[in-house]
Amino acid sequence: MSEQGNYSNLESDGCPDFSKFDNRFQSFRGSTLAGQVPPERLARAGFYFTGNADRVQCFSCNQTVENWHSGDTPVQRHKEVSPSCRFLVCCHPNSMKPNYITPLIYDEVAEDMQYRVSTGEVVDETLYPRIPHMKSEQARLDSFSSWPSNVLVRPRDLAQAGFYYLGQADRVECFCCGNKLNNWENGDRPWEEHAKHFPNCFFILGHDVGNAPLLDNADEPMWEDQNVNRGGNMETFEGRLSSFAHVRHPVDHERLARAGFYSTGQEDQVLCFRCGGGLKGWQPDEDPWEEHAKEYPGCSFLLEEKGAAFVNSIHLKRHEQSSAASSHQNGFSANEKDEDPMEKLMKLQREKQCKICMDRDICIVFIPCGHLVSCKQCSESLVKCPICCGAITQKIKAYIA
Repeated sequence: MSEQGNYSNLESDGCPDFSKFDNRFQSFRGSTLAGQVPPERLARAGFYFTGNADRVQCFSCNQTVENWHSGDTPVQRHKEVSPSCRFLVCCHPNSMKPNYITPLIYDEVAEDMQYRVSTGEVVDETLYPRIPHMKSEQARLDSFSSWPSNVLVRPRDLAQAGFYYLGQADRVECFCCGNKLNNWENGDRPWEEHAKHFPNCFFILGHDVGNAPLLDNADEPMWEDQNVNRGGNMETFEGRLSSFAHVRHPVDHERLARAGFYSTGQEDQVLCFRCGGGLKGWQPDEDPWEEHAKEYPGCSFLLEEKGAAFVNSIHLKRHEQSSAASSHQNGFSANEKDEDPMEKLMKLQREKQCKICMDRDICIVFIPCGHLVSCKQCSESLVKCPICCGAITQKIKAYIA
């Protein structure tokens, strides 16, 4: 069940929707206050004009500010009367830090850029990758030279998933988002762990963050002591298709080859010629492209052929179906044991959390991208989806059972 419409349709009192910057900005038209403090600065600070003297009000926290003077900084005055305003915390995070010192000279360009980045209007691509010298998969793989031998997760799989070794215990860091993971267990799959703990990482979401994948998989085969196809050129469709000669596979050979896979010669096991990702346990109705996107979303061949939007849509569908039990464990290191009930409960709770405030439950679906990542309050100031950066044309309130 869903309630459709823009936020203006959700309003019940007929007033303008002041969560939108343009409506706040237009409220100052013709006011004397606009001659003292630029309206765009006031609107950027979350204020709209009340029509009473020079009093303005924040659409989010409802606090009012008046007695303005030329040279006043709206964000700073807002912070003085409402230091915990959700809008300020979300859209002006730097000025809300405890050790923040107000600059002697107001930097409007910096404030405007921070606002645009925080609301999703623009993406600060200079922030990613966080660790640029590790954007090469080879460099990440080389960092595992002292990887503990008792850790059963392969360095190659970790490097493919964006991680490099920090040289301490089994602690690794993502080159893109800069987040860290440790305490790896037998059966853990780096791609899945990365997506589970840091679902908003641009690398996991398929954004172009400069990752340089390895093209040669010969130095570290996925299986030992087996007859993997090595004679043909697996970079070509014809070479991959020929690998399925004399192989009985439940999925159409041509569809597998077009999705980048070739047969290893062992049952229904296949490898991607580009990322080296392996899949097995196929069902006849499974789509090779979808399975590729589910298990290895950062594969450069997948992104070149299908695009980031396709990968995002597959993971959104997977998120929506996460509560349904799945009988298919696709991937070589799938953990066969049942998931701990408490761990499953915590996972479901994390999935329902707003990815912006990490407090309230998600309830707003962005159209046309379809991403469900935000609560109503945090979505009010967004004009672009924080996941895919697509423009939001409509916001739908969803009711999740």
